[in-house]
Amino acid sequence: MESESLTYAELNGRANQLARVLRGKGVGADRIVGILAERSLEMIVGILGILKAGGAYLPIDPDYPAERIGYMLEDSGADILLTQKRLEAQTMGFAGEVLHVDDERLYAGDNTDLDHTGSSKDLAYVIYTSGSQEGRRALSWNTGL
Repeated sequence: MESESLTYAELNGRANQLARVLRGKGVGADRIVGILAERSLEMIVGILGILKAGGAYLPIDPDYPAERIGYMLEDSGADILLTQKRLEAQTMGFAGEVLHVDDERLYAGDNTDLDHTGSSKDLAYVIYTSGSQEGRRALSWNTGL
């Protein structure tokens, strides 16, 4: 993003625009979308966009080794990955679709609120613990977005 800050209205609008793109790609209840991004406004927009689309986000630290990133994406079943252009090299080998949250073309559509289609039983995010690769934990909660 060009600016270092967003108003709540701008944040909500960008998240709505991204959510529409994600819904157009089939993201909905219990669909896991990876997000490989540095801590930034773009990361916040990405997480909110995934939740507003009804999907579940899988946060991936860009400092993880390539093998760990690959394992998390494959094991989770994520077939869409949100990232930043500067991290493109870390997405090599990912067979799914990569979207750049810093690509302004994602934010050209309708920015109004989407209808909420989820329930309290829907998956909201997936976290891999730092122990063994098998240390996966899925959590659910009602996003209410």
